[in-house]
Amino acid sequence: MKLECGIARDLLPLYVDGLCSEDSRAALEQHLQECAGCQACYQRMRAESAEPAPVPPEGEASTRFRRGMRRVRRRWALSLVAVLVAVPLIFMTVAQVRGDGLCFTNLIPVAKCYHFLSLLQDGDYEAAYDLLDTEEIWENLTVYDSDRLDELETYQAVTIDGELWMFAPDALQEYFDEIPEVLEGDEALAFWEAVYQNSQTEASPFLIPAAAYETLEEQGRLNTLEDTEVWDEEASYSGSILVEDSQGNAYYMGYADSLIVMSDELDAGDYLIYDYDCVPELIWEAMIESLEDEQAAFEAQAEPYLDMGYDAWRAASREQFAASMEQWTEENGGISRFRFSNAYAGSGEGGSWWQLEFDLWFTGDSASDGGITLLADGGLTFGGGSVRTQGGKADLFLEAFSAALYFEVCSEALYYGAGETDAAGD
Repeated sequence: MKLECGIARDLLPLYVDGLCSEDSRAALEQHLQECAGCQACYQRMRAESAEPAPVPPEGEASTRFRRGMRRVRRRWALSLVAVLVAVPLIFMTVAQVRGDGLCFTNLIPVAKCYHFLSLLQDGDYEAAYDLLDTEEIWENLTVYDSDRLDELETYQAVTIDGELWMFAPDALQEYFDEIPEVLEGDEALAFWEAVYQNSQTEASPFLIPAAAYETLEEQGRLNTLEDTEVWDEEASYSGSILVEDSQGNAYYMGYADSLIVMSDELDAGDYLIYDYDCVPELIWEAMIESLEDEQAAFEAQAEPYLDMGYDAWRAASREQFAASMEQWTEENGGISRFRFSNAYAGSGEGGSWWQLEFDLWFTGDSASDGGITLLADGGLTFGGGSVRTQGGKADLFLEAFSAALYFEVCSEALYYGAGETDAAGD
């Protein structure tokens, strides 16, 4: 058996102590004859562990005892090192499998977060900003996410009891082997029953014409939900409610588990129905129009950014971030310390990432009243945070941090693509 030098040197301590097996000893001795480097290493070990000069007979037992204890200490030290290495590896392996906690694949993101928070703690805000994924922020500010609009434009039409309904393609395939153009009478009623029952098994929302719903209810074919028609602002219904569109057409809408709506009138562009697989044509057209208006508003608000260009926007944002955070720290006190709290793995169409959570302490704090959440998928992105005390230091810090991230021509509403804004700036 031919040994590599690394293996040979691992065996040398055992060889010097006379603890090798016969096969290992023979292989090692052959290697020592051929390798001058390992031979020199062996001679050094042998000299270090050589027996002392002869002692009077009464000292021989003590010498053997010391030699034995030296071997015990060496083995004990090696065993302790092995345990110290193995225990963290076990915990990290468990965390890797579960997808939360400190594990092998998030060591670098966690280290990057520690560096980022250390820079914030030291007040080096420009260097901290440089660690953020500003390209993702720029894209969110300048590129409209048209996925929902694109999806709605693929909806297909089916006439049900004289009313045109628009269906997501995968929903039609779920309910029909062959997609019909028209459904009437009993066939239409059976279809609405299937829509309702599907909401019970898959926790999907439903929207059903009031007349069809009430007929099914009278016939005892809707017996798995406790229905209610009264909106209670304090309640969450496990059932369905009666709503009307802008032309007075009545529908029942709901979820299998819970339903919270803010009005008993269903606006044509109401976001509550965005995830419904089928909607009346009137509402579908209004949803298209609403999203097109939103896209137009977004693009108008993004124009100042595009005129600036990425480099100028980033430089301005970096300067503003540092100035804002310096002012906040001067008024409220900075981060005094932080501690890793937890990590969670996430994935989506854009890939995978880690959600990393850290508890924060501020100047004068004896306890943490909240923390920051950072998302890492190569770069770092601010993901919000947790607050235990409303109006506390952590709450104020997170609010100030979020506001400081975006150059002043941007408003928070623009970033999240919702509502009207005055993002054109001064």
